[in-house]
This record gives sequence, C-alpha cells and structure tokens, in this order.
Amino acid sequence: MKEFSQKTVEELGYYVYALIDPRDNKIFYVGKGIGNRVFAHVNCAINENCETEKLDTIREIIKEKQEVKHYILRHRLTERESYIIV
Repeated sequence: MKEFSQKTVEELGYYVYALIDPRDNKIFYVGKGIGNRVFAHVNCAINENCETEKLDTIREIIKEKQEVKHYILRHRLTERESYIIV
C-alpha cells in the first residue's frame, strides 16, 4: 500500500505510526502523522539525496528488494495527543 483512500484518511485523523524493518521485524522509527504521512518517508528515501539513519535504513530495505512495514499504533487523535504519545 502506498497511500490511504480519502475515507481512510478522514477516519484516521492524527495518528502515531511505526516503520518496521522487514529483515528483522524491528521498529526503526516512530512518528506522528495525518493523511498519508506514514508513506512519505519511503518516497523521500527514493526521490531525495539527504542522508539520515532512517532514510538510509529505508534505502537498504529497498536495495534488498523488500518493503518497509507500516503500522498505525493509535489513531483518531488530536495533534496534541499525537505529540504526547510520540
């Protein structure tokens, strides 16, 4: 999945998510988002040259022909609640 439907976006509201490395099933990033934010990191890793540990991990996963796992941990939050959880 690369993006949520509009209905899903409306239902989720603000959310807290985790990115999981499929090679060892470990969380390597936790963030807060709204809309399709959870998918933006993979797009950034593919389309931009900036280097961060998170983006480098995503690039390594892609290089090994695997996909980052995305998990929504909490949803229907206010923005403030999402900051508290992260």
